[in-house]
Amino acid sequence: MIAKIIEGKSFGGCVGYVLKKDSEIILANGLRTDSAKTIAQDFNFQRMLNPRLGRAVGHIILSWNTNDKNMLNNDIMVSSAKRYLSKMGIKDTQCLMVRHHDRKHDHIHIIYNRVNDYGKTISNSNGRYKSFKACKELNAMYGFKQSEGKTNVNRGRLKGNDRTRYQIYDTVKAGIRHSKNWAELENYIRYRGVEIQFKYRSGTDEIQGISFSKNGQVFQGSAVDRSLSFGQIDKALNGIDNAQE
Repeated sequence: MIAKIIEGKSFGGCVGYVLKKDSEIILANGLRTDSAKTIAQDFNFQRMLNPRLGRAVGHIILSWNTNDKNMLNNDIMVSSAKRYLSKMGIKDTQCLMVRHHDRKHDHIHIIYNRVNDYGKTISNSNGRYKSFKACKELNAMYGFKQSEGKTNVNRGRLKGNDRTRYQIYDTVKAGIRHSKNWAELENYIRYRGVEIQFKYRSGTDEIQGISFSKNGQVFQGSAVDRSLSFGQIDKALNGIDNAQE
């Protein structure tokens, strides 16, 4: 199981997208489910308890490996999703869980109100770290197959930033495999349209981080993938050098 976290401003737009063809509501907490309109209305009523919060729409996609299909049903999905939300500190708020049946891998969309039942804001601090940790713990608890990362993602369905991010990922990963050092890596990926920018500690030549750019879009290495931070790439390149020596 893996998770993708999204935040937005429009409950109407998010609910309308999630409740499309081949969808199934498997949990609704604090919401009328007569229609997409009533669900969005209920979300917005509670949102008014804290009108200053712009991005009140919490949207999480939980996806399972295709090898887990035989062990999944609505009850298991709801159970693991509830545990996930608890580990993320998302509680005492409206929540909608919708299962989609339009892809080979099983997945659900969770929409929740970042304005909780008491008008307080649900924090999104360290969301990616907490999500990664929660998924790892739940995979072990339920026996779900650990994700193999980005290898099996259908590139043809990607658009916009996601498409560019995966192009960078594929290019840099290939570059690491074909390079013995940083100079060779830079030349390899530059030839394929990807540039490297290093971040240095103020007043020194010590490298603190790395970013990649393509088609005018810039991403931190760790935002593309955890394996593409400066430290991880440096370790991989040193490993290649050491092996060849």
